Amino acid sequence: MGGAQQRRWTRGVQWLVVAAACLGAQGASAEAWIRVNQVGYLPGDPKIAVLSSDEPLSGEFSVGDFKAAIGDDQGSWGPFPHNYRLDFTKLADAGRYRVKFAEVESPEFAIGADAYAAVPGKLLEFMQLQRCGDNPLTGKCHQEDGFDTVTGEMVDVSGGWHDAGDRLKHMITTSYCVAALFLADAEEEARHGAPLIKKIHPNPDTIYVQIGDDRDHLPPETLWHDDQSDYGRGPGGPRSAWPATGAPEGPKFKNKSTGVANLAGRCAAAMALAGDIETAKSLYALGKAKPGVAMSVPVRSQYYYGESSYFDDMEWGAIELYIATKDKQYLDDAIAFAHQAQGNPWMGEDRHGHYEFFPYVNLAHWRLYPHVGAEDQAKIAEYYREGLERIRLRAIKNPYRLGTPLVWCSTNDVTALATQAALYEQMTGDKTYRELGAEARDWLFGRNPWGVSFVIGVPEHGRASSRPHHLFWKIKKYLPVGGVVDGPVYKDINDGLKFGNSFDNDEFARFQSDVAVYHDLFADFSTNEPIIDGTVSLLLLIDVWK
Repeated sequence: MGGAQQRRWTRGVQWLVVAAACLGAQGASAEAWIRVNQVGYLPGDPKIAVLSSDEPLSGEFSVGDFKAAIGDDQGSWGPFPHNYRLDFTKLADAGRYRVKFAEVESPEFAIGADAYAAVPGKLLEFMQLQRCGDNPLTGKCHQEDGFDTVTGEMVDVSGGWHDAGDRLKHMITTSYCVAALFLADAEEEARHGAPLIKKIHPNPDTIYVQIGDDRDHLPPETLWHDDQSDYGRGPGGPRSAWPATGAPEGPKFKNKSTGVANLAGRCAAAMALAGDIETAKSLYALGKAKPGVAMSVPVRSQYYYGESSYFDDMEWGAIELYIATKDKQYLDDAIAFAHQAQGNPWMGEDRHGHYEFFPYVNLAHWRLYPHVGAEDQAKIAEYYREGLERIRLRAIKNPYRLGTPLVWCSTNDVTALATQAALYEQMTGDKTYRELGAEARDWLFGRNPWGVSFVIGVPEHGRASSRPHHLFWKIKKYLPVGGVVDGPVYKDINDGLKFGNSFDNDEFARFQSDVAVYHDLFADFSTNEPIIDGTVSLLLLIDVWK
């Protein structure tokens, strides 16, 4: 390990204290906070900060030379009795700014065409850290992946990425990451994961849904290049490779699998984008032969990724095969699946199951749109619009304009909303949801009640997640920069989980509420664990936003 890498291992937490101050005449002795997107804004973006206080406020705010009234009190929400939306959209001059009101000021942020220039590299840095098999930072790991849990035979399913802060690999998320990385113009990282997609489909009838399982969570806690997990073949031995059988799976707790089409369709899209057309065709055929969904496999506890939709994935596989081959049958299939998939059901709902409607944006609609006639285009655009509208109606009820559910991995939903709004505008030219999407993006980078960016270490000198639920942080104090953490959850979800640690040293105790909680602590795996699919989704959002 070189000197630069060694420094990365020992890098400490870097962040600025969130702005808060006692006010002058406008608010007596009340405390107040200004929340902004700490990365910043493109010149043409909607730009709205949120000022929150214990007491009613009035007066002007400023951003550089720009000044305006703070506007009407938006009422109570979350931990704050009074909230004001500070709109400085008219400010488009490039530079670095702070929003100021009386004695309160926000963290510094950028306005400029290059405001996000450094972010994609950070996101990809996290994906490289997560690499399994041959990792540029930690060396080789999990070279014996794995053994087929049905036949007991060894199969080569090495490679890909570790899913989150632990060491196992979910093909539900890996398949999405490969395909989305290609669409985000991140080909080098996509080509790290693509070989594993080919490996999990060794013959026309087989596809593996998971490598390892929650036995991964048993002691000893080690980094992945020294994994001592025992899957029945000795500590550090081969890991379980679970074939998707198309039926409920699990030795004790069972998932609700009904087929394999969600996984096979998405893998077909990934392989078509990678240029491996024969494997893509075989995977797509498997999906048509076995409609339904494959879910991850629980072993020690009842939790699993319960994806319930597959029309969107088969649409994705079909349209990527059509783009690659120009075979009209695939286009006809893609259109048919698009009208079966329609809109995404979670949009507008208060809750949904864990990965129930994954992927949270149907990217296939966007990919299909240029290849169909006006009638189908109108229907596809409407599938996007109606979901955005349902979320808009929820969002207008709070000052942050947050309309997505605060369930586990809530940042996935927020990113999906922003992405869908950007894609809808690209497709139709309709800018109705631009502000809704911008405010969702801003939530991720610190314009939230906690004033924290949910991207680890981003921006470098901002207040971002700094004590994530990730073994590299716990064991080595190495910060996995660029990882997107789960984000806040409803309080009752957090209260219902067994953490084994208290949150007594919660620096954000003042900002927790009955609406939601977030802890920048290793112990909180429900809000502060980085995930590969969320990270790749944000990478794609930044790419399409420009």
